Amino acid sequence: MRIGIACLLFVLACGGPPASRPAEPAPLPEDAGVAGTPAPPPPAPAADAGVAPQHGWQVVFREDFESSTMPQGAWSPDPVPDDGPFADNGSFFKAQGVVPPKAFRTSVPFGDQNWLTAESYTRNDQRPFGDLLSIVPDPSGAPGHVLKLASPAHTDATVIRPSQPLPSKYRVSLRVGFANFGDGKPGLNGYTTGKETAEPWHAADLANGQNGFYWLTILDAMPRPHNNTWIHHHRKVVIDSDNNTPPWMEMWNGSSFNLNGEQPIMMIALDGTQPVSDLYGNPFLSYSAGAWQPSGDIRAVDSYLPNEWYSASIERADGKLTMRISGRFKYGGVRTYTAVVDMAAACVWHFNQTVEEQRAACAGPEWPAGSAFPDWFMFGDPHNNYYQGYVYYDDVQLETWTD
Repeated sequence: MRIGIACLLFVLACGGPPASRPAEPAPLPEDAGVAGTPAPPPPAPAADAGVAPQHGWQVVFREDFESSTMPQGAWSPDPVPDDGPFADNGSFFKAQGVVPPKAFRTSVPFGDQNWLTAESYTRNDQRPFGDLLSIVPDPSGAPGHVLKLASPAHTDATVIRPSQPLPSKYRVSLRVGFANFGDGKPGLNGYTTGKETAEPWHAADLANGQNGFYWLTILDAMPRPHNNTWIHHHRKVVIDSDNNTPPWMEMWNGSSFNLNGEQPIMMIALDGTQPVSDLYGNPFLSYSAGAWQPSGDIRAVDSYLPNEWYSASIERADGKLTMRISGRFKYGGVRTYTAVVDMAAACVWHFNQTVEEQRAACAGPEWPAGSAFPDWFMFGDPHNNYYQGYVYYDDVQLETWTD
């Protein structure tokens, strides 16, 4: 379903029409690991069975990469965007004497009515943009085309975002899979030499201790490539994978938690009730073993398999954020994981899109009274000092609610 661009801008920038009905859940397989009340039944059919209902979740845009052509981005000198104290030339790094390297960026709108934007970063302006982002045949061998997002060097980075902030009530979904961003095992972990560092922002740190990608996340600022610290201060909820060695996270294997950084999947909300670390941002509220874990515990919900497709979605409706992933997992088998969080009750970091939504108990030095923060979705590799490899995406879809 397509809508006019004027309507799109109203929906995305102005928050869409008011909602008075509870959101209908997506028709996903049962999640045997999630406790809670049963899903509400679907709404009754319209009185006139011959007329399709015009309320509920409506597809605003969908990108399946079958008829799209990825524009060829042209590299320009990096303007070093001034995106706050933790940006590449922000005050936090300036105080340490860090100087951003010579680099290049390109920003390319694409999709129906340019509803999506790709932004890439590299330190090698001879590298073709197509090495970072391209439309290719499905790696599973199935018919059709998909988006391949790659970072040939760990200093390359590419993110996909909407061209406008999200409305007050939305559902974003996509397919992601066939990832090759390391494996979390000792050794190269997906890097070329194993001697790459996270310079210049963290020059003393070897990069190969971490490698990964973002399945889908919601940020409080416009997503674009930065050093890894920047995104730590701007996440609201996250579905991502960080292959880490030696392991610093716990994995639920179906019966117990064990230190394991091999192909983990994190489903996290960021805790706005606790002090914010300069380097790491907010403590995690991790969803694992069918429940939200204590604040600060870093726990993966399961492990992904490298040659599988998965579906992922994030929905904001009725005061809650819902994350879902479905597919074949290492420990859980074929299933769906669903994590639902009450944004205000949990003080999910910067959850309020408007001043009226803000909760006084959540306020703090980096969350002042009277502030508000947009929602932006993002997927890809946002780090210009970590992560090397590639991953595939398909069927990117935005839905909004209509009464």
